[in-house]
Amino acid sequence: MALLTNREEEVLSLVEQSMSCKQIARALAISEFTVRKHRASILHKMRLGTTAQLTAFAKTSFANTSQVGETSQQVDQRERHDRSF
Repeated sequence: MALLTNREEEVLSLVEQSMSCKQIARALAISEFTVRKHRASILHKMRLGTTAQLTAFAKTSFANTSQVGETSQQVDQRERHDRSF
């Protein structure tokens, strides 16, 4: 997920929890409009077409790569370290 900004990753992690735009906006203290913009940006960057695809992508991305509280940079470092052995 190196293409995503930190905020987009935060939004994606909340999408993974099946939160609505309104709930995400409250959780991150941003407007619903901003949440929708972040979701649209994620859809574009990941070449997804629907909210269902976005949710499925979020669930598989977080299940396969990150541990709770782990950033994408930490995941990348861990994966590089794991491959070196």
